[in-house]
Amino acid sequence: MISDGILKTSVLTGTLEGHSIISPRGAKLKRHIAADLLLTALIDAFSILVIFLLMNFSSTGEILMIGKNQELPKAHLADVLERNPVIKIDDNKLYVEDKMVDANSITAELLDLRKKYQELHPKEEFPGIATIQADRRVKYEFLNQVILAMNQAGYSDIKFAVVVK
Repeated sequence: MISDGILKTSVLTGTLEGHSIISPRGAKLKRHIAADLLLTALIDAFSILVIFLLMNFSSTGEILMIGKNQELPKAHLADVLERNPVIKIDDNKLYVEDKMVDANSITAELLDLRKKYQELHPKEEFPGIATIQADRRVKYEFLNQVILAMNQAGYSDIKFAVVVK
């Protein structure tokens, strides 16, 4: 048999009904149950938030920072970008890995990047992959100088950052 106490009230009438604001019987237990309910709802909300963030953000991280005035070219076929050295052309200024360089020193900067790669990966062959991030309105002559400098530094696989149509 169930004695005349909180247990009987909660078994017969349910947890929330036995501990209402009007009924003074369960004043002590009401705070505890309300805290449990808030904690459960909070855990559910955080679980949903974590799942949402995992589904919407890539695990590769941010590879390119696209400027406000920069408009990338459009392409029908494109691959997912991988982490490679990025040569950015923005307002006729050259950036190699976010370091501003001029057209005469880009080859030297790319050779330094190649040397650092070979120091960090001594047993691997240098892949020679780099990504160019340029506005679609950049002149061909300027872009061609950058590509020739990249070839001189040993970057033979050149990829372009584009927007998929």
